[in-house]
Amino acid sequence: MGRFCAKCGCEADEYIHSLCSRCYWKEIEIKLPQDLTVTMCPECRSYLQGKMWVRQHDAGDEDWKAIVATESELERQTRLPEQVIIDRISGEVIDRNDRGHPKTVLLQVNLKEKEKSSRYKTSLLAFVEYTNCSVCMKYERGEHEAVVQVRASDRAFDHRDQQSLKEAVSSFSRRVSNQQRDVIVEIKEKEGGYDIKFSSLTSARIFAKKLHEDFGASIQESPKLVGVDRRTGGRLYKNTISVKIPKYRTGELVTLRGNIYRIIGFDRGRTVVEDFVGRHKTIGPSDSDELMVLGEEQIRMVRLDGRAGSHADLFDLKEMRFIEVPSELVPSEMKLGEEGILVKVYGKEKLIRLRPDELPKYSSLKQQ
Repeated sequence: MGRFCAKCGCEADEYIHSLCSRCYWKEIEIKLPQDLTVTMCPECRSYLQGKMWVRQHDAGDEDWKAIVATESELERQTRLPEQVIIDRISGEVIDRNDRGHPKTVLLQVNLKEKEKSSRYKTSLLAFVEYTNCSVCMKYERGEHEAVVQVRASDRAFDHRDQQSLKEAVSSFSRRVSNQQRDVIVEIKEKEGGYDIKFSSLTSARIFAKKLHEDFGASIQESPKLVGVDRRTGGRLYKNTISVKIPKYRTGELVTLRGNIYRIIGFDRGRTVVEDFVGRHKTIGPSDSDELMVLGEEQIRMVRLDGRAGSHADLFDLKEMRFIEVPSELVPSEMKLGEEGILVKVYGKEKLIRLRPDELPKYSSLKQQ
């Protein structure tokens, strides 16, 4: 007497854990979800997984996102024996609602038994329902979790600051565009700067960090109790993140301990400067307070026109007049006809020879 299936009694060529393949896979198929329903947001296409909204990547069209959501929910709800895995899932939208959104998805599921390498194909229907996610609901109502207050430190928030902030907002919006819904609820000019409302505290923190890294801004966060969450009973806070743009900016000339530098950028909140022989230096927060920005009245664009004995002749390229200075003020490597900047700091003058690649950076100091 040969082997037979422990369930149906038939004799078969292959047995899987004492069952014929037909009976084995029939039992496994029963364990797949029979009523699979996925909730998606019609605005941003995130989907509800348990009690959490899951954001999807921007790649792919509306059908693709619905298929991905149903596949993910199928894997989450399926409870299979340890020796059985889902080998592959593919989906197809077969019905739409009155707004043209995917309503029913046909999922083709390939299962595999690891020990015998037996495979089985089946299919099931997944249904898609739509409701706004928590973020999109807040956006529609104009609600926000945090405000980023952008101000300039010890000076007015001018046109250059406005342009830098505009570029930072555009860059940030492109970075989070995969959410399909702007996380910035409102931008409002206020108190000599701007208040930017964010639908989530996480997004506000990311944006504030970007301003810190790109512009050397200082950040201070202050939570404020605004009430109690009716669902959880916990306290509700709205956070204000104060961002102070430093008083100095890229391209400006600064002095530190008698040395003169040009600011060339910021690195993780620290100021990066360059001296006039091309050497870079990173200035930490403790030294940043000692930086002093040089105003236009302290800087002149000049050309070396002559040097004889104890004096040298400089030509002011803006005021179009000659200036006589002591010869020791002129760098020894500076040649006749070369241009430089004459800087006055703490009542003392210093002449700096400019390299050819430096000249365009100071062209604004010449006569227009």
